[in-house]
Amino acid sequence: MPTGALTRRILGTPAYLWAGLLVLALFIALLWVSRTGAVDGAYAIRHAQVTHSQSGVALHTTVSLPHVWDDQTPPWHGEARYRLDWPASLGTERPLGLLLPRVGARYRVWLNGHEVSDRFWARSGFVDTSLVPHLVLFPKAWLAADPGANQLDIEVKGQPLRKSGLSIVHLGDADALNHRYEQLMWWQVYATWMVAACSLMVGLMSLLMWLQTRERMFGLLVGATFAWTVRLALTPMETPPMPFEVWYYLHKLSFTVYCGCLYLFMWELFEYRQGYIRNFVNGLLVVGPVWLAVTVYFNQYDMYRLWMGIITATSAVALVKLFHRARWGLDSNQRLMVLVGAATMATGVRDFAVVNMGAPGDADIRWMNVGSLMLLYALGWVLVRRTASSMEQVGRLNAELAQKVSERESELHRLFERLRLVESQRVLECERRRLTRDMHDGLGSQLVQALNVVRSSGGQVDSAAVAAMLNHALEDLRMTLDSLEPMEGDLPTILGTLRQRIAPALQAARIDLDWQVQDVPAIPGLEAQGVLHVFRCLQEVFANIVKHAQASRVTVRTLEVDGCVELSVSDDGVGLDAPPDGTVRDGGRGIGHIRLRAAELGVQVHFDGANPGTCVRFLFPLQSPPFDGFSMQTREPGQAILL
Repeated sequence: MPTGALTRRILGTPAYLWAGLLVLALFIALLWVSRTGAVDGAYAIRHAQVTHSQSGVALHTTVSLPHVWDDQTPPWHGEARYRLDWPASLGTERPLGLLLPRVGARYRVWLNGHEVSDRFWARSGFVDTSLVPHLVLFPKAWLAADPGANQLDIEVKGQPLRKSGLSIVHLGDADALNHRYEQLMWWQVYATWMVAACSLMVGLMSLLMWLQTRERMFGLLVGATFAWTVRLALTPMETPPMPFEVWYYLHKLSFTVYCGCLYLFMWELFEYRQGYIRNFVNGLLVVGPVWLAVTVYFNQYDMYRLWMGIITATSAVALVKLFHRARWGLDSNQRLMVLVGAATMATGVRDFAVVNMGAPGDADIRWMNVGSLMLLYALGWVLVRRTASSMEQVGRLNAELAQKVSERESELHRLFERLRLVESQRVLECERRRLTRDMHDGLGSQLVQALNVVRSSGGQVDSAAVAAMLNHALEDLRMTLDSLEPMEGDLPTILGTLRQRIAPALQAARIDLDWQVQDVPAIPGLEAQGVLHVFRCLQEVFANIVKHAQASRVTVRTLEVDGCVELSVSDDGVGLDAPPDGTVRDGGRGIGHIRLRAAELGVQVHFDGANPGTCVRFLFPLQSPPFDGFSMQTREPGQAILL
């Protein structure tokens, strides 16, 4: 098979199949490591004579190891002294030691009347030496030459609710026992801290996911992993910085929360939201704190055993329900969790059966840490896969959204082009109508007058009059065309264009033109239509000066004043007949047309006396557009404005 095809087949294998193979290999390794048997070079002491005071009565009896005080009827309390038989064949030539896999809650060791180890015997506060293994080395000077003469005693001080007592003791070669001690330390302490770190890491990952999505499933996983981290952190502490009751309550409650949240997480993952098992688990999370508080208050270890039995039975039923659920099909993540969940529960059941129920097996090596680590890796894998799936879904949604946005954008572009075309046509139509009206009012009117003169004169046509009328019509046409030039509200440019039209008429009338036009700000909104209005107004003003003012000089001036641009045209002629308040009467069609066009522009116009002469002032505002569009709707169709 080609390498590429083999790689694709390996990568295409579902994760739960690989996990199944790894779980099988892991269980084979656990069975091999935790197989029961003697430690090479050491003897396993399985019986001891114990002296214990119960209700003020001294008891002397022989017990089998491991010996658990809570299994006695009634349960033992206080202190006890175990005397172990020294193996007759154990020589004293090599360094010897004593391995205590579990002893507690505190102890001390005596060899031939000498105290060789004191583990917190007289310390105040809570101490639990049963959480970690202990290795005691014997000084060679304190050993008797005759092995049968050696006396070995272990005093134990118990703690209610803890597994007080003594496990199987290994006595023999110090090097062989140290090897076994390191192995137990790895399984019971180092592995615990490693699993706690992994649990915290998965919890932080879940917390980040929950903060991003607020999804209930990730919240349950946060509760499960953080609770498991608390339990694992409390487990290897020989001297916790808290009272025993607090330590015990937190230690057991964290396990309850871990199991409950983990089961609910599985339910969310499998989308199995109904059923009495789910409700029962919710009830356990509510009842658990109260149950454990009562257990601590009354020091009833049997209540804890019952509680652990309930949790174990609930775990088994929950997994059976999940397998039953699998009849409708599971995805790869769900199959992986079913497989790893079953394997993890198997490790917990094994530890409970071996450690608490005395089932066959090496009780010194716990499987639960490995099972928990396996479950945490599976949870991390599910988190990564679910996050990747969510990111893929977000990517698809983003791609679909981008496509829809692109389609809508293209549609908007098409609509915009259509609107732009319609608007362009509307503007062209408005401009055509404006030009038609302007030519009708100006050029058309002049041509009609010239035609009437020709018709009324018969054979005696006054060519000079006709020429003047035609010239006037031509000037009107030029002015209309000049207004179409783009001037962008530049008043000096507008006036300069007009100057070319009026200068010949002023020269013919022997009137001097004083041009004082200076740069001023551009007038907003002064388009072609407004420019024509300005031309018409000024044309009327200059026409009145030429015909009626009898002036010798006319001055055109621009300046900026009080937020406006002022345009003034003043002459030194006879002036207007103005009343005392300085206003001008409304009589005269020329002045009326100037006022009308100024109103269309939004421009103020004033007629003032110049002493001598007249001054016409136009004020163009700079703050807002002065012209919104040409409108002559107040005039009847066909009505002409003659200047």
